[in-house]
Amino acid sequence: MNKEQEELPLKEREDYNYQCFDAMMNSLFDLANEIHDRLEEEEELTDAEAVFLRSFDLYVDSSCELDDLDSGEEVENEQSRI
Repeated sequence: MNKEQEELPLKEREDYNYQCFDAMMNSLFDLANEIHDRLEEEEELTDAEAVFLRSFDLYVDSSCELDDLDSGEEVENEQSRI
């Protein structure tokens, strides 16, 4: 088996894993949006819904902060090349 044949299944597995992760995250975002809507309508949340929403909001906020930091580093690196 040559190297290209060995890498193809790995690439296919990685693609599948990314697709599964994206599908899972989309489902979590949908759920979080539904709970946020209920919260805006002043519906009472269960403890589990409240914990999920707090945790997911923290995850999203942290992820956004990391993206901002990564973007800032890219900008700094580009400016240092000038």
